[in-house]
Amino acid sequence: MALIQCKNCGNEISDKALVCPNCGEKLIEEVKEVVLCEECGTEIPEDAESCPKCGCPIAKKTNDSQKVEITGVKIQNSPKTKKYVITAVIAVIVIALIAFLGSSISKNNAEKEAERIRQEYAETLEEAVYTMLSGAAGAEEAGNLIKQVWYNAIHEENDSRTDKYTTENGWGYTFVDFNTALSNLMYDSEFMVKLANIENNQATVKTLMKQLTNPPEEYEEAYDALKDFYDAYLQLTNLALDPTGSYNTYSESFNEADTEALKCYEAMGIYVE
Repeated sequence: MALIQCKNCGNEISDKALVCPNCGEKLIEEVKEVVLCEECGTEIPEDAESCPKCGCPIAKKTNDSQKVEITGVKIQNSPKTKKYVITAVIAVIVIALIAFLGSSISKNNAEKEAERIRQEYAETLEEAVYTMLSGAAGAEEAGNLIKQVWYNAIHEENDSRTDKYTTENGWGYTFVDFNTALSNLMYDSEFMVKLANIENNQATVKTLMKQLTNPPEEYEEAYDALKDFYDAYLQLTNLALDPTGSYNTYSESFNEADTEALKCYEAMGIYVE
């Protein structure tokens, strides 16, 4: 163990002592500051004027209130720290890129799904319109025949289309009661097929209307117009399937329903091809 003099009181003390036992002065070993070359990171020896490795000149040190300011020399972080920082930055960029791509893909998929729904709705809407048109045409044909049979039976008029329903044995001039004539018509096998087609048409239209209940925003107006057409269509087809009342009231109701159905169909022209 060596002896040194306390800088405060001058007494000899051990060079291992942390505090002077005579005056209490704290003994702090000066820490040598390590300076690295700003070009290559090599440690610069004390009082060196240039880097011993790369030759980069080193600016002189100046003391200011016991603080050391070094000009032209960069005290660098370790290579590992740089690596971690770069890795972190890359990770942030990658995460942001993945999030952006994921958002773009999700948006694209959502747009495709919305377009698919719109396309399917448009196709179903068009199918409903033309199915109703077909049913209305069949009902118009059936209703007009009902009116003609009814009228000819009441007024005892001959017609090649109605004689088999309005006259006995389907020929001659012996007319039957209009109720009998209408019954003959309604139970005619050929006419029953027409009525069955109208009923089947109603069932198909009902299914299509259920599929169209929740229209996309751009088809809400078309759906409202379609509902008007559906109401007129039902009125017309039901009159063809079940003729009741007097001849005059039935004819008037049927003609009004037929006109309304045609009007509503024409209104659908701006929504379907």
